[in-house]
Amino acid sequence: MNLNQLWIFYHVAKLKSFSLAAKELFLTQPSISTQVKLLENSYQIRLFERYGKRIELTHYGKRLFDYAEKIFNLSREANNVIEDLKGMTAGNLKIETSLTLGSYYLSDILVAFASKFPNITVQMGVGNTQEVVQNVLTFKVDLGFIGHTESHEKLVVIPFIEEELVIIVPPSHEFGRRSTIQLSRLNGQPFIMREQGSMTREEVERIFNKERIFVKVIMELASNEAIKRAVESGVGISIISANVVKREVKAGLLKVVRLSGKRVTRHFSIIYHKDKYLSNIIQSFLKMTAEHAHRYNR
Repeated sequence: MNLNQLWIFYHVAKLKSFSLAAKELFLTQPSISTQVKLLENSYQIRLFERYGKRIELTHYGKRLFDYAEKIFNLSREANNVIEDLKGMTAGNLKIETSLTLGSYYLSDILVAFASKFPNITVQMGVGNTQEVVQNVLTFKVDLGFIGHTESHEKLVVIPFIEEELVIIVPPSHEFGRRSTIQLSRLNGQPFIMREQGSMTREEVERIFNKERIFVKVIMELASNEAIKRAVESGVGISIISANVVKREVKAGLLKVVRLSGKRVTRHFSIIYHKDKYLSNIIQSFLKMTAEHAHRYNR
């Protein structure tokens, strides 16, 4: 078997695109197509079905992709084992996370990890849940941090933290004089929502739909910072993580109001591929996240 051809096939199958595979591997698209064709000819099978610009793996392609994934994961595992044998004097760790986790939770962990292991390079990417899961499944990153519990046969899921969601209002708002309100009081309120696809938004909409709460959505924002500034200016109210607004509450810029008799939470999880070799670096980072999670979950 030509491992170079298998490597190219693996990227095309993973990205479902000849052009994207060419960009990732710094090759031309014709050379990518030629190598895949040579691999098909060597086995006398078709690995892809082509539907215009869209491609899908054939039955043979799916089986070969499973083996290619195992082969290249073993290669990465071999590198990690050698690094472990050399000791944690140097190395790399790749993680990917949602924006909220990266901004308000993982930053403290990364600082603590860098202080304890100064020769380990940690690369952190930010993406939505779907992107994080896909990159973990394809071994592009070692660990993923996502905003809900993902169920997948190839994933190991570890509960990370429970995050409380609270209502935020400007101090001058009628709710600002109260510590709790009934959920029904939100009916008709001008409301600032997170963007579509946000796990916070999904949780808020689930509660609103269940209790038949109808708010006036006047803005949809993809940034917690933008939401806080909008609420500060008095254009509307929102629901956000309690940890995200600690600084503004302390400064008197925002007020936190909780729902009477109801604690609204969302859960974050750590994920990694079930076939992933957990190097000393990964295990040390997981141990540190567990220590910090204990503090957050108090």
